[in-house]
Amino acid sequence: MGIATDLIIVVLAGLLGGFAARKLNQPLILGYILAGVIIGPYTGGITVSGVEEIESLAEIGVALLLFSLGLEFSIRSILPIRAVALGGTGIQIVLTIAIGLGIGRFMGWETIPSLWFSVAVISSSTAVILKTLASKRQMGTLSSRVMLGMSIVQDILVIPLMVLLVNLNSTGFSAAGILMPVVKVVIFVAVMFYVGARYIPLVLKAVAGWESRELFLLTVTTIGLGIGYLTYMFDLSFAFGAFMAGLVLSESDYGRRALSDLIPVRDIFGLLFFVTIGMLLDPFFLASRFAIILGLFAAATLGKGAVLGLVTRLFGYGRVIPLAAFFGMIPISEIAFIVLQEALGSGAIGQEMYSLSLNTVIVSMILGPLISGLTAPIYSFTLKLRKPSAVRSVNLPESGLRDHVVLAGGGTFARRMAEILTGLGIPHVIVEPVHDSFLKGKTAGLTLILGNPAQDVILEAAAPEHARLCVVTAQDPLDAMDIIRALRRRTGEGTILALSVSDEHLPFLEENAVREIIRPDVEAGLEMARQVLLYLDFPATAVQNELNAMRRALYGSLYTALPEYEASARLRDAACLMSMEWVFLHEGTPLAGKPLAESGIRQDFGVSVVAVGRDGHVITGPDGSFRLEAGDYLGIVGDPERNARFLLSQKPGIGK
Repeated sequence: MGIATDLIIVVLAGLLGGFAARKLNQPLILGYILAGVIIGPYTGGITVSGVEEIESLAEIGVALLLFSLGLEFSIRSILPIRAVALGGTGIQIVLTIAIGLGIGRFMGWETIPSLWFSVAVISSSTAVILKTLASKRQMGTLSSRVMLGMSIVQDILVIPLMVLLVNLNSTGFSAAGILMPVVKVVIFVAVMFYVGARYIPLVLKAVAGWESRELFLLTVTTIGLGIGYLTYMFDLSFAFGAFMAGLVLSESDYGRRALSDLIPVRDIFGLLFFVTIGMLLDPFFLASRFAIILGLFAAATLGKGAVLGLVTRLFGYGRVIPLAAFFGMIPISEIAFIVLQEALGSGAIGQEMYSLSLNTVIVSMILGPLISGLTAPIYSFTLKLRKPSAVRSVNLPESGLRDHVVLAGGGTFARRMAEILTGLGIPHVIVEPVHDSFLKGKTAGLTLILGNPAQDVILEAAAPEHARLCVVTAQDPLDAMDIIRALRRRTGEGTILALSVSDEHLPFLEENAVREIIRPDVEAGLEMARQVLLYLDFPATAVQNELNAMRRALYGSLYTALPEYEASARLRDAACLMSMEWVFLHEGTPLAGKPLAESGIRQDFGVSVVAVGRDGHVITGPDGSFRLEAGDYLGIVGDPERNARFLLSQKPGIGK
């Protein structure tokens, strides 16, 4: 059967490798690569006969991988962290290339091969980082956004650098060799954003109008591969063209749909690519050059990690973020495979250097997720050694803090809560570790302390031992746990409420007696479901029962580990059953002229009158002798069903 047999072997091996990787809680691409090693030509046993044919199909996988990466990337998504993502990544790339050149000199490589090695290792694997963060439930944290933002920009910049090196390899260090690829890239990018951004969405709109998912998927795939091949014809990278096509399409109305439809096709061809990479790996070569490969891995990845940590700190990111960037961005990007294949194909590097570099990349992908696990213990250790931050505060009362609320961790959640507490006259203090957020709170007139809330000297100024409640607003799990430990040391058995903590931290919460846990994503989803069901005229009690079931399913581990959580949740649910409505008493209402005690409103309808609007004034808490008049607005409190029944009774022509 020829290539058909090879494809069956590749897919089956990739499936088994994926099962093994999943079982070991590792990224799937590692399973694919190891599967490729097993069925490759260097290990014997069941093997693929037509490696070159599989490699040709794998090139489509590369293009689709980068096309989908472009679809996932949105220029708008990087704006909040644009300084470090753009400026910081630019600095990191320059310094990493310098490190790569130093490694090349140490290894005895010439300048051009050293540059190829440098470009291959400057980018971290977005796919591995994404999988690792997701497995650790750290998606959405500030450190994850910084890491992924920088990784995406790295991927964007690698492609033009690779194009530049391809031309340098053929022309040498000349003005034409440097300028021509740059000019080609600039012209191509300009045409794509000017012409492509206008006409590609029009094509997709026309195809989408036919309501054929098959044709839409075929059109999207053709656009990605077709533009990639067009760039290849103009001596630019096939992968670069596919990536730019995805980037342009991501800003259109059809970007999300294109990505969702393309993912299954991309994943199948991506499997071919990563299995092919494994097939190129010679385990005997790895064993014979293990010390050299391990040295290259340490020098390249740890050097790059140190640069990333310093750059993020330089751009004002403190606490765990520099350490997360150092340990979490160890895996070298899968784009390195493309770079190395281009280098080998163009004759810029030899087989020996290619094999050394390829093994270095694969080792980084295998060890990277394991090394990222060092972030938490090392961060906790550094906190113990760190010199306490100087205490800087604004608007603290001269008499000191007592019976107040401590909002430890700062951020947007803390500022919003502080504004509400200020309006209600409840004393509070925000412990804000980020200087920019501290300045925003200062401008808003809030009570703040600047510093790390996990440090005792900072918490001493916030006086949590005298507080009515301590609220941990830090969204990063590592920061939140350190703050909870510090608070518990000072508050003893005081009440702590934590924001956004995942199930895996329940033993820690139980150990530290954290009894109230809020998850913004869960609560937002439940509230949206409540409003949808009420809008569809479902009975309020049925809606609340359904939400209780959903909440129990989502918070099931909390109900089991913290029994009192269910009681407090049910009290909140009971409050949600109550609502306030304003009901107009029209002319001719039978209630006109009756004292409130004789109106029968509570007895007949089960609602309570808590306020009356009359002549532009609001009378709160009317007693039983208060006499109702036509034209009054009655403020009633009850469940939505009873409120609706009373409201219906007061419509003209309808008696009670």
